[in-house]
Amino acid sequence: MRAVAVGSIGALVGACAWFAADLGAADARATAAYLADRARNVACDAVPVLRRAVSALVARVRAAKTAAGQRSRPAFRPGEVSDMVEIVSLGLTAGLSFDAALGMYCERTSSALSRRMAEARFSWQVGIAPREDALLEAARDLGAPALARFGTTVCQALRFGAPVSEALMNLGREVRLENVARVERAIERAPVKILIPTGTLILPALLLAIVGPLLAASGMI
Repeated sequence: MRAVAVGSIGALVGACAWFAADLGAADARATAAYLADRARNVACDAVPVLRRAVSALVARVRAAKTAAGQRSRPAFRPGEVSDMVEIVSLGLTAGLSFDAALGMYCERTSSALSRRMAEARFSWQVGIAPREDALLEAARDLGAPALARFGTTVCQALRFGAPVSEALMNLGREVRLENVARVERAIERAPVKILIPTGTLILPALLLAIVGPLLAASGMI
């Protein structure tokens, strides 16, 4: 409606300017000044409306892109951290720098962790954030305490000149043991979870299948 009103005012301004051509010089100047003032008022009213409309459109496009990207990305798995630690440790053992070893992992794997680590690596390489801050922020985004320990271990080793490969090997063993313990806990909880569908669905049907014929044979049904 606002756009229609602005267009109508513009058409009225054009028509008035055409009729002003038949007026005298003084009347024409007065009419032109009046029309210019009205045009400025209309423009002042229209600019905020256009800005809000463009901002809303941009926000919707960004939200749609973010939602589409989140749907297309695979979910993060805690076991990915141990794989990354092992690959980076092997790269360091082969003589690569930490950034090069991490870049090799990010380029040759396709996962939520590799994409997030590529973003963190880019941020400290261009100077957006320090290495430790970028790694800890990635750990917070993914909700991975093991990744936070990875960042702290790497940064401390680089700061004090300790061998990064040895530190990562020790961290890799710890992370693997944690993964094994987590899987074992999940396996231990599995029988308890199975009891719920067994007791509510399978057991009543089994009782009906066994007791029903017996009751029918005895004439109770």
